[in-house]
Amino acid sequence: MSRIFRIILLLSLPLNFLQAQENDGETLYNRGLEYLKNGSPEAAAQVFRNIMNDSSLVKIYPETLYWLVKTDILLENYDEAGRAADGFLSNFKTNDYREELIYQRGRLYFLDNHPDEALSFLGSFITEYPESPFVSSAYYWIGESLVSLGRLEEADAVFSQLLSSYPESVKREAARYRRSEISLLYRERELLDLLRWSHEEYLQDSEDFYRRENSYKEEIAEYRKSLSEMEENEKGVLELKHLLHIREELLSLREYYINELLRLYDER
Repeated sequence: MSRIFRIILLLSLPLNFLQAQENDGETLYNRGLEYLKNGSPEAAAQVFRNIMNDSSLVKIYPETLYWLVKTDILLENYDEAGRAADGFLSNFKTNDYREELIYQRGRLYFLDNHPDEALSFLGSFITEYPESPFVSSAYYWIGESLVSLGRLEEADAVFSQLLSSYPESVKREAARYRRSEISLLYRERELLDLLRWSHEEYLQDSEDFYRRENSYKEEIAEYRKSLSEMEENEKGVLELKHLLHIREELLSLREYYINELLRLYDER
C-alpha cells in the first residue's frame, strides 16, 4: 500500500465514522417514529430518550425532543413532558417546532393541574402568535383552565368566542359540549345556593321556634305560678271569711244567751 493511499485512508476515517454515527442516529429516530406510529409509545419514548442521552447525536436533538414531548403527553407523563418542553424552548429558539411547543407547554400546565400558569402561558402564546393554527386550541384550554378555577362566566365567554371566531376549529365540538356543561353547572350552583339559603332559613326558623318555645315555657311557668299563688290567696280569703262567719255566729249566740239571761232575770 502506497504512502499516499494510507494518508488518504487515514483522512477519510473520521468522515466515515461521523457519517456512520449520523446514520445510526437517523435509524434510531426513525425507529422511534415507527414505534409511535404502530401504537407503542412506551418503546418510542425509550428510543427518543436514548437519543437525547447520546451527545454524538446532538444534530437530531430538536426533532427528537419534539417527539418525546408528544409521546409523553400521549402516555400522560405530563411532568416529564413539561420538562422536555422547557428544555426545547430554552435551547432551540429558532426551530420550526417552537411555535407548537409553546402551545403544548401551556396545555401541559393545565393537564398537570396548574390552571393559573396555563392561563398566563396560553395568553402570551396567543399574543405572540395570533395567526397560529393552534390559537383556537389555546382558547379552548384557557376555557378549561377557567372552568377548573370555578370562573364559569369567563369560561363560557371564552368558549363562545372560540365558536364564533373559529367555527372550523378542531375544538368546536368540545367547546359546545363544555358550554352545555357550564349551563348545567349554573343550574347546579343555583340549586345549591337555593338549598343553602333554605337551610339557613330553616336554621333561623328553628332558632326562632326554640326561642319562642322557651319564651312560651317561661310564660306558662309564670302563669302556673300565678295561678298557684292565686289559689293559695283564694284559700286564705275563704278561710278568713269562714272564721269571720264563725265569729259572727259565736257573737250572735253570745248575744242570744245574754238576752235570754236578762229575760229570765226580769221575769223573776
